[in-house]
Amino acid sequence: MINDPRHIAVSVLVSWDNSFHNLDKSLENHSEEISFLSKNDRSLCNALIFGVLRQRESIDWILRAFSNTPLEKINITTLYLLRVALFQILNMDRIPVFAAINTIVNIAKKLLDKKAAGFINAVLRNAADNFSKVPFPDAKDNRAKFISVKFSLPLWLSKKWNHAFGFEKTCLLCQQINTIPQITLRTNTLKSDRQSLAKSLSLVAKNIQLTDYASQGISFTNPSIPIHEFETFKLGLFQVQDEATQIVTQFLAPKPGEKILDACAGLGGKTGHIAQLMENKGIIIAADIESKKLESLQLESKRLGIDIIQTKPLNLLKTTIKDFDFYFDRVLIDAPCTGLGVIRRNPDTKWKCSKNDIARLSSQQKKNAQCCSKPG
Repeated sequence: MINDPRHIAVSVLVSWDNSFHNLDKSLENHSEEISFLSKNDRSLCNALIFGVLRQRESIDWILRAFSNTPLEKINITTLYLLRVALFQILNMDRIPVFAAINTIVNIAKKLLDKKAAGFINAVLRNAADNFSKVPFPDAKDNRAKFISVKFSLPLWLSKKWNHAFGFEKTCLLCQQINTIPQITLRTNTLKSDRQSLAKSLSLVAKNIQLTDYASQGISFTNPSIPIHEFETFKLGLFQVQDEATQIVTQFLAPKPGEKILDACAGLGGKTGHIAQLMENKGIIIAADIESKKLESLQLESKRLGIDIIQTKPLNLLKTTIKDFDFYFDRVLIDAPCTGLGVIRRNPDTKWKCSKNDIARLSSQQKKNAQCCSKPG
């Protein structure tokens, strides 16, 4: 089994790049290898994976200056070995440059061959000595290109945001996106209260803060153990959920005793929140096209102590009122989207989303909304 965090990071990134699934799935596929790493090595592995995806365009801009081969023609494993090493050189002062290069070169010898390892060694040593001499694009000449390279966005997206928000606001937005987010969770009010939970979390995490807008949210950093090992997690006292997502359910404002349809429930973050606000009284139909997600939702409901959720696998676009035994008081549609609103937490999204996805998913969202707004 691989026990080097850099090797695992490269494997995760290559697996993600070669597939249609998201980064979470690639991490899940390598979870056993990651779990055997020490705490420090797990942190390094995650920092490399997310750091490379946050900074990929900036890294590639520098690599292009020192590679005689166009990046588009470089073997994908070779490319990620270069990216991981250069990310360390540019962003991790605690790792000596020679160590970052030598480790990656040795991994290249195992994964590829001596020729590839030699190429990687030459590019990295040249880049390490001269990267500070590589200028960024001039914002005066091409603002979109400057944003793309400086803040590591696909060029099409930097053009879109620059046009929509203007140069200064786009730069501020990108600065925030590229920061490491806090971990945010939602107190399970069926079992605890926010103040008590925050006190318990202070034993295993740092920088405990109550969220400003979500009434039951808590944010923190630097957990001393994986979250699923928290005693408070095992007791079902919270769900991990971003503050913005919690606010959606607050706007839905479900009441105890109502009948609610969560039409695109997924893994059930919002579903659990709905059940809390309903005080576990009433009926929730959690529907999704992927039955495996609903199986996970059922397990999560049990952990949280919720028993009013009924799961139903269905394709919303092919559904009518005949598929249900009653009308609903409220319907929540978390329609398929680009994911561009959560780039800060999921930096992989920006590299697999395209302009065509925006139009396609927008059309699908409208169809989903029509299905739930018209009696069938």
